[in-house]
Amino acid sequence: MQSQWIAAKVLELYPHKVEQIELQSVRPKETVWTVATDEGEKMLRQREAVPGRMLFYAEAHRHLQQRQFPIASLCRTKNGGLCVAGGTQAYVLYDVVSGKEVGYYDVEQLEHAFKFLGLFHVASQQFSPSSKAKKRNRLGKWPKTYTWKLQELSGYKKMAASFVDDPFSILFSETVGAMLAAGEEAVEQLESDAYAEWTAGPSRWTGFIHKDISLSHLVETEGTMMMRYLPAVVIDLPVRDIQVLLHKVMKKMAVWDEELAARLLQAYHRTHPLTDEQYRLLEAELLFPHLFASVARKYYLGAKDNWSDEKYMWELQTAITVERTKQDALRRTPLPSLL
Repeated sequence: MQSQWIAAKVLELYPHKVEQIELQSVRPKETVWTVATDEGEKMLRQREAVPGRMLFYAEAHRHLQQRQFPIASLCRTKNGGLCVAGGTQAYVLYDVVSGKEVGYYDVEQLEHAFKFLGLFHVASQQFSPSSKAKKRNRLGKWPKTYTWKLQELSGYKKMAASFVDDPFSILFSETVGAMLAAGEEAVEQLESDAYAEWTAGPSRWTGFIHKDISLSHLVETEGTMMMRYLPAVVIDLPVRDIQVLLHKVMKKMAVWDEELAARLLQAYHRTHPLTDEQYRLLEAELLFPHLFASVARKYYLGAKDNWSDEKYMWELQTAITVERTKQDALRRTPLPSLL
């Protein structure tokens, strides 16, 4: 099998004696193998990425290890390299970390996950990638991104108006005006000294974030939480990670649970406290209709060929409910008062 042959060739560059290679998963841009070696079980990941970008991710992983953050150990090649490049593909090898999966319906586990996220952000600070690494930097770019997404939503609004018999477009049209208004309000909130200071001032953020934090990246082992691997990072404000994970939790609940949100933010605050002004920026990030915009984009660009009309409607209805209840909660209770 060609993939097995590729994995074996890559593993020859590492100092471990390979005993067995087993294909674990294949995705459009990622292939994963488990590898039994004389030094324990490893995980080899192949990703579609330019070498410099994968080096950026690997250097971030090494930075976390150097800061004593609980993450699977990254294995070096015989020449001391952090990753292996092969054309349009790049490879990294980690130790396998086993443990209990972290779920979205266990409140205690969720609190531990948000504490862990705070520790991740603390450990990420003072990161200085090498000149060979291809950085991903989003500091200061939120206003432009928000504006672009709102323009995109306005475009979908015009498209929906021509689909008069389409249930998705009918529901979308009934709601998009309020979502655009919330997005404009979020843009206005970014026009603050706090955003400028955190992205470009003397107190500029020096760390990185997970980019697409998911509980599937975490396991509980021996009473502690560990990160199984670091798929990708970006230099951006930590409140983006908080927003992403909160939305993933609340989407599972199909409604914004204000009490649960408060508990999770309090858990995060215990390991990485933010200022009131920084929590105001989190409010802006939460106020922006990310879920609604994401579903609309998938539908009107046909990004999910395997989704049925019923699936799209369920996703839109859930997004609308979460967005509305979240916006009501944010306007009723400022985030700093929850801590």
